This record gives sequence, C-alpha cells and structure tokens, in this order.
Amino acid sequence: MATLFESLTTAIRSLLARQEAGGVTTPDLSRMNIPGGSGGNEVLTEDGPKSFSSPHSGEEESQAGIAGIRDRVLGLRVDQESQQQSRLEWYLEAMQQVEALFDESQGVGLPRVIDRFFNRVQALSDDPSSLPLRQGVLTAAANLSTDFRQLAASLKTMRKGLDRQAKQSLEEINELAWQLAAVNERIASLQGARQGAEDLTGRRNWLVNELSHLIDNSTLESGDGSLTIATSGGAALVVGTKSFRLEALANPATGFTKILSQGTDITGQISGGKLAGTLQARDQDIPGLQDGLDNIAAALSAAINAAHRQGYDLSGSPGGDFFVPFTPSFSGSNAGSAASLAVALRDPSTLASSSDGTPGDSGNLRALANIRGQRLIGGKTVQTFYAKLILGIGNAVSKASAELEAEGMVLEQLENQRAAISGVSLDEETAHLFRYQRAFEAASGVVTVVDQVASSFSTSREAA
Repeated sequence: MATLFESLTTAIRSLLARQEAGGVTTPDLSRMNIPGGSGGNEVLTEDGPKSFSSPHSGEEESQAGIAGIRDRVLGLRVDQESQQQSRLEWYLEAMQQVEALFDESQGVGLPRVIDRFFNRVQALSDDPSSLPLRQGVLTAAANLSTDFRQLAASLKTMRKGLDRQAKQSLEEINELAWQLAAVNERIASLQGARQGAEDLTGRRNWLVNELSHLIDNSTLESGDGSLTIATSGGAALVVGTKSFRLEALANPATGFTKILSQGTDITGQISGGKLAGTLQARDQDIPGLQDGLDNIAAALSAAINAAHRQGYDLSGSPGGDFFVPFTPSFSGSNAGSAASLAVALRDPSTLASSSDGTPGDSGNLRALANIRGQRLIGGKTVQTFYAKLILGIGNAVSKASAELEAEGMVLEQLENQRAAISGVSLDEETAHLFRYQRAFEAASGVVTVVDQVASSFSTSREAA
C-alpha cells in the first residue's frame, strides 16, 4: 500500500503533467491561424515503479512528449502539386494575353487585312488605269505591313514583360531560400528542446510551400531537423543553414534572362512553379509565334515582290520591289521580317499592273491576286498557315485550362486529407482543455485529501 508521501508525490506529478498538457493545447489553438501550423497531441504514458524513502510498487502518469502530427508524404504531395498548379496558372495567364492579341472576333485581324489587300488588287484589275484604285491597293498594303509590325512589337513586349517577371521570381526565390536557411539554423539549435520548434517547423512548412509556388523543388530532412532543398534538376537552394542564390544573366544571343546556379545555366531544367510557367511562355510559345509571323511576312513579301517585278507600270517601265526587301541577319533566317515589313512604292502610278507594257492591261494584277491561293509556306497557303498558328494558341490555352482545373481538384483533395490528419480542430482542442482541467481538479482533490488525512493523523497523535 502506498504511503501518504507516495500518494502526495503521485498527485503532484499528475498536476504538473496535466498543467503542461494544457500548455500544449493552448499553442495548438494559437497555431490555427499560423500558415503551415499543425496540431500536436500531448502523450501521457505510465512510468514504471518509483523508489522513494522505502521500496514500493506503483505506476503514475507523466508527460512523455509532444507527438507532432504532419503526414510527411501528404506534405510532399501538396508541395509537388502546388508546383504544377502554379506553373499552369502563370503559363495560362500569359497565353490568354497572347490569345487576346490574336482575337479576331471584332472583325479585325491579320487574315482580314491580307484579304482586303488582295481584294483591292482584284478590284484594280477591272480598271488598271484608275489612280484612286491604285492608291487603294497601296493603302491596303500599308495597313497590312502595319498590322505585321504591331503584332511583332506586341509579342516582343509580352516577352520582355515575362522576362521581368522571371527576374522578380528569382528575387523572391532567393529571399525564401535565405529565410529557410535561417529557420533551419533555429530548428537545429532547438533539437531536444520542448518549446519553439513546433512553431518554427510550421513556419518552415509554409516557406517551402511558398517556394513551391515559385519553382520546382524537392526536400530532404537531415538528422538535426534541418532541410536540404534543391530543384528537380539538382540545383541546390538550401543546404542546412546555408542558402544558394540563383543568378540572372542576360543571354547575349536573345537579350533575355538566363538563370544560373553556381555558374551553371539551369534555365531549361526548371519544371515547376511560377518561374517554369513564365519561362515556358517566354522561351517556347511566344518565340514559336514570332517565327510563324516572320515566316508569313517573309514568304508573302517575297512572292509579291517577285510577281511585281515581272510587270510594267503605267509608264511602261518594269516594276520594282513592292515591299522593302528583307535582309536576314544570317542565311536562311526570317527573324525580324514581320517587324520590318514596309511598302516600297510611294507613287500609285508605279504599281506594275500590266504584263505586256500596255497601260490598260491587267495581266500582272491577276498574277498578284493569285498569290492568295499559292502554297507559300511548308505546302500551305498564307491563310492556312496563319490559321494553324491561331489554332495552336487556342489548343494551348484549352489544354492548360483543363489541366489547371484537374490540378486544382487534386490539390484540394490533398489539402483536405492533410487538414484531417494534421490540422488544428477548435472542437478537439477545447475538449482537450476540459479534459485536462478535470484531471487537474481530480489530482488537486487527491492532494487535499492527503493533506486532510495527514492533518487528522497528526491531531490524533498529539491527542494520544
């Protein structure tokens, strides 16, 4: 049978355990609004027999520790899906802007401008000597070249904007990496400590998730509790207490930013987060559209110039170049042809309408008009080739939208699963508080009873 002293000691230890258990629940409640915070359970275990002033047998409750709950696998899945969701969001935003640039629903657009030019040429063939109709052809050609230049300039501006966005993302990534290294250092210093590490771990989880919205990454936890974080391609971002900056360097060939990790170009290796979506639009889709636009401008102007040089103007002189000839930066390149397209003719009388030199002949105008149906680019007409470009934009936007919707559903399910496992429940934590309070009151009652028994025993001895 336990002595009064042993009973008192047991009750006091129970009081302390319940008091500390309540101290765990209170921070859990406060962590409900902390990003990355997760709940913890106070685990009470039975101690083995204790030796006091004399041998005895007994068991009591004491605090065994805090079981932090956060399913690591779910956390990694959430971070991975966040990387892809963010990539799709930013890629889709960029491509929707591109799609709006080529929107023809308002009755404008490059195909219509091209059609108007050929329609004016066709109309002139009915009255090749008409100066007003000749001027109409030149005006339509000027509008055509203006549209090409404006589209080329808009795509270039979009690409520059995405380049600035990529630089900003790099700054944010470097800042998060620095913060993660600092939190790693604090967590490592608190290994074995009973307070502070839980909130720091929650803070770190939130920082990793923020990083996942910016760039693909994988994490590895070391023995001291710190994380090593690297991109999917292996570029180190955080190793323990040290962070590694990603550098932005202008690419001499393109003028746009390339991303370096410790001197190595990793631009093409980035596969997740905002940065990946930005780079995909900047380096793949928009350049593809620029190339397509340049190919159309180069093929169309070359074909019209070649046909125009075969005819004669109103004075019977041989026709020259209709558009300013394009000079490529290197052999076989059409880069810049859309941005530089301009009409060479200034005088409508110099338009080569005749194929035999007589003023009333319109043979060369018919040759010019027939270019509309010629397969000038990869076995396709200009209109068909352009339509394929537009279809590519629409398909890219549609695919990204569908993938983003599916990604959102997956991420929502994962977040719900993680919340069910590691989230802080107000009802649950309140129940814990009431339970610990009742246990504390019971232990207090034991102390009171022991005190009363001891007092009664002392009084009895004094009376004897």
